[in-house]
Amino acid sequence: MSSTRTMGISVTDVDTTAVLPLGFEYHEPASSDDQGAKVWIYVFNDDAASFIQGRIVMRDAGTATADGILATAGALISTHRLLGVAQHTIAAASYGFILRRGIGEVMAGDGAVIGADTALTSAGTTTAGTALDFSAGTTATDCVFAFSTEASTGTNGLATCMINCLG
Repeated sequence: MSSTRTMGISVTDVDTTAVLPLGFEYHEPASSDDQGAKVWIYVFNDDAASFIQGRIVMRDAGTATADGILATAGALISTHRLLGVAQHTIAAASYGFILRRGIGEVMAGDGAVIGADTALTSAGTTTAGTALDFSAGTTATDCVFAFSTEASTGTNGLATCMINCLG
């Protein structure tokens, strides 16, 4: 039995009915991959689009629950609103876990490439839920939610990153 089964479901399970309370956090201990512990948060996809691997999810406007939508395209969103980053597909109107803290994949924005060893913001150009390198001189330092450990695989490509969302 995997370590994620101790709560009755896996962090990769997706369902159209809630099986855990929204906002439930699962703390996955460090494993043999040597990447440290991970924190997952259980959310509802309140967006019309699916959450796919690497997409950034923010708290829906005006809600205190973990109802998530994709981060607004081209907008700097405070980490206090960001819930986490999807690591697998969660269809619209479905429930599942996204990565709140730990090593995971983040998607670069349209026409953008995530640089290696770079702080990231949620301002990924025209595609909702994508990231851009933090721009020197930007005063919105509270919008840095991740640090890349490698360059992305290209435009709309994935980069392995240390993610830290507070929302």
